[in-house]
Amino acid sequence: MYRRIIMSRFGGLGDMVMLTPLLRGIKTLYPETRLTVIGNDNAKEMMEACPFVDEYFTYDKSLKNTLFLIKKLWKSDVVYLMDTLYRISTVYAMARIKERVGLPHKRKAFLTKCLTVEPWMNYAYEPVVYAYFLKKGLGIDVTTLPDWDKLYFPKLSMNQQAHVKYLLGDFLEEGYIVCSLNTGSTVKDWPLKHWLILFDKIKEKNKKVVIIGAEPKSSTKVNFSDNVLDLRGKTNLLETGFVIDKAELLVNGCSFPVHVANAMDTPVIGLYGSQPDYRARPQRIYASICSTKKCAPCDTLFNSPGYCIHPTCMESITPNIVMDTIEKFYNEGRSLGVYRLFTGDKS
Repeated sequence: MYRRIIMSRFGGLGDMVMLTPLLRGIKTLYPETRLTVIGNDNAKEMMEACPFVDEYFTYDKSLKNTLFLIKKLWKSDVVYLMDTLYRISTVYAMARIKERVGLPHKRKAFLTKCLTVEPWMNYAYEPVVYAYFLKKGLGIDVTTLPDWDKLYFPKLSMNQQAHVKYLLGDFLEEGYIVCSLNTGSTVKDWPLKHWLILFDKIKEKNKKVVIIGAEPKSSTKVNFSDNVLDLRGKTNLLETGFVIDKAELLVNGCSFPVHVANAMDTPVIGLYGSQPDYRARPQRIYASICSTKKCAPCDTLFNSPGYCIHPTCMESITPNIVMDTIEKFYNEGRSLGVYRLFTGDKS
């Protein structure tokens, strides 16, 4: 077996959370193997807190960083490139990594083994696709492990929790719904006007809301009602996970918080437009509310028409529909939802 495995994944924070079942599975099957992950700087805090990751490196395309990686990765056993980036593949080739496995996409010359996207992958949860390629490319099958697909997110120590508990105040004892107004992609964002209507409806039911996310831009700076606590820009990545962990419910577009909630066993109501829910929704979700637009979803692995210039799919999900689903959630006893893993088998 490999002495060192390098997992290369440059994606959003949600993508990195969905990578954790593979990382944990590799380390469980081969505890003596050194597991290195390479990705964006935004995931550094999270990855370094994962007990099954031995080291995490970032890449900023600079000459200094390129030379650093070449030295650190020199003649390693194998790298699994989980995205289609070109430049980082040249770095792995220059580091003379023995096996370089990934999708070709304009970089075939720098790979030693090319993977191929298959039609069923359009209808499968992304970690299932990752796991299939891991088995195909490296001969490692993490799906043989019990609960192999369970996501992981690091939890705060008792000392680290004090700051977040202070920020939450009475909301922590009274209970709250958590959400993020932005997903990292405007195409997947639910309109701000819809969120404001929903918050008013939630207030009518004597429920509270906590908003998480990055420091708000001027366009999303809003004076919310007193049932809303705006924590945008006030918590770091791991503290945001604690806020999600303690929530009664997460209502969110397809983004990082949905996957963290899945890892924390916090119930989820997911809002899906361009993104197919069967590719990105967690395995256990209370409800996924999908756009009724005929063109949705459009973000597929192949034969994709591409993003709209002026998308309206998320706007078609009305606040009334979301509020009805929230009320149903509470009336039914706050269930996590039925477990279902989408594997690409449409039957």
